Amino acid sequence: MLKILVIFTGGTIGSTKQNQWISTDSQMNHVLIEKYQENAHRSVTFTCQNPFTLLSEDMTGESLHQLGAFVLENSSREYDGIIITHGSDTIQYSAAMLSYALGNIPLPILLVCSNYVLDDPRANGMANFAAAVDFIASSAGNGVFVPYRNADGNIIIHRGTRILPHLPYQDDLVSILDQYYGRMESNGHFQPNPNVQPGNGKFCALCLPPQAGSHILRLWPYPGSAYPMLTEPYPAAILLDTYHSGTLCSATPGMKDFFTQAWKLQIPVFLTGANIEADYDSVKAWNELHIITLPQASPIAMYMKLWMLLSTFPDIDRESLAQHMNTSMQGDLIS
Repeated sequence: MLKILVIFTGGTIGSTKQNQWISTDSQMNHVLIEKYQENAHRSVTFTCQNPFTLLSEDMTGESLHQLGAFVLENSSREYDGIIITHGSDTIQYSAAMLSYALGNIPLPILLVCSNYVLDDPRANGMANFAAAVDFIASSAGNGVFVPYRNADGNIIIHRGTRILPHLPYQDDLVSILDQYYGRMESNGHFQPNPNVQPGNGKFCALCLPPQAGSHILRLWPYPGSAYPMLTEPYPAAILLDTYHSGTLCSATPGMKDFFTQAWKLQIPVFLTGANIEADYDSVKAWNELHIITLPQASPIAMYMKLWMLLSTFPDIDRESLAQHMNTSMQGDLIS
């Protein structure tokens, strides 16, 4: 019989809708287990824990740290796997955090969310939960994963370090460059993705993110944007996102002064979402401003990796930090 630890943290999968408002409801924890067991095709013993309850948009450095510490504390016990119920808004951040914190953990950990409350017929939460149980039973891999049923009905298993943000107004969850781990078939069997790159690399455990926050300045490009003033307390690092083609506006007023100041202050600047081989004219300016272009990877994973590296090595120099960011950990980089 399977032994699975279920860690409830709230989110839509643990919520109900009343008077047009969605709020967490502790009773939904029992409903989830009961609904699964009503239609279960395998014997499972669930041990349930509830370290905290919140909607995932309220996830902070403190709650990320709390979740990581709780999973680390329980990951050494005799379970076949761990399922974490979570809200969809920040599930990518928690999945990446746990991937980096747990290293090469010898059991599967799956984060499960729902696009709607469970009593809504459109909800995929029960399908995602059942897929998590089936994945654990299949012994298809260890580490951190997210099972998710998209609008096309397919239930995809995503590696925790490869998930992209949801698109606005859409529920589907995708992995970078379609590099998902595999899929669960309707019969409960796991089918690996034949086109996935394994993402071999280091499997080392990084420190949990500090509760106070990341102290990373993250910037997105948009026409008419302006770079902020760098004042004390200075950010520990700067992470730049790009347009879909891997570009930034090289004509933004104050850009050169901003990055020149960051260089003089020894603040490392990383760019995510770009193709290292990109040859647009606007890219030339990056090289002159000491911006470090990262390999292809989920921008969310790169943010969490940078945050946790700074926590693990508080005195790390710019060059060493860049080396770690460019080294695959937990299969995050697409080689």
